[in-house]
Amino acid sequence: MSYQVEFEFSPIYELVNSLELFVHKRGIKNVDLGVDWVKKVQENLDAASVELGDAKAIPCFNYLYLLIWQSPEKEDINKFLHWLQTLQPGNLYEKLFSYVSDPLPADLEKIRNQYVKLLKVWEEVYFSAFDLDILDILRESVMEWDDKREHEEDPVVFVEKVSGGLKVEPYEGLQQIIMTPTYHTSPLITTRKFKNIVHIQYPVDAPETAADQPSKKLLRLSKALGDDNRLRILKLVKEGPKTFTEILQHFNISKSTVHHHIMLLRTAGLISAYHTSECCSEAFVYRPLGMEELVDSFNAYLEK
Repeated sequence: MSYQVEFEFSPIYELVNSLELFVHKRGIKNVDLGVDWVKKVQENLDAASVELGDAKAIPCFNYLYLLIWQSPEKEDINKFLHWLQTLQPGNLYEKLFSYVSDPLPADLEKIRNQYVKLLKVWEEVYFSAFDLDILDILRESVMEWDDKREHEEDPVVFVEKVSGGLKVEPYEGLQQIIMTPTYHTSPLITTRKFKNIVHIQYPVDAPETAADQPSKKLLRLSKALGDDNRLRILKLVKEGPKTFTEILQHFNISKSTVHHHIMLLRTAGLISAYHTSECCSEAFVYRPLGMEELVDSFNAYLEK
């Protein structure tokens, strides 16, 4: 039993990813762009007298990611929006039914119209001015990893390497993993699990321009190793996969503190999140490749 790995690039993924981050602010404290980015964008929205509406009233973006994946218009935002807007309710249902486990809502056309309205506003007030060089970096990442895919025999190892720490074991029904690079939510790994596919957005950093500026990767690794409790967690999970509860039992500190330590170790690529079943129950295990990346990042910095 195995699955196929497919790489996808489209500026529309990043358009939606940035919008979702701004609207829901999920994990914003662990994202490199951080709260300051939210404040700056909000100031621009206020200056333009634009409101995106209540975040609670905005529909789930999962359907939108599935529609992007199936769209024939992935390179041009306006063409994609036109394609999306012209889909009939029956077409929407057909494109989602095979991949969504829960019953589809009856108001798919209304949800589609909300998507189109939000994306048009977001593209106008934010994404139209987004750095095109970063989109080129994301595109190059897909090309680079796609070239390496043919030389990798084990898809589990390959996905873990690309994502920087997400291991997805094959399970019954899983046919395909779609890998999409993303900048806005870096260094987080975002996973969307559907009926027979998993969509993973793996983080990509923009390179530092100043020669004396360490890479974000090197800074994350250095910070992650600079705490005795995080080192103890590494030692613990080197023994084998441990759940959050199992890790918590070994420390006389709060749940939130342990969660913070695990998050820093994960985003640095020093531990892998290990999904072992269809329900994606999560365990954590030491990631030796992270230490190799530390040495490579450190040497690259010294030689830059």
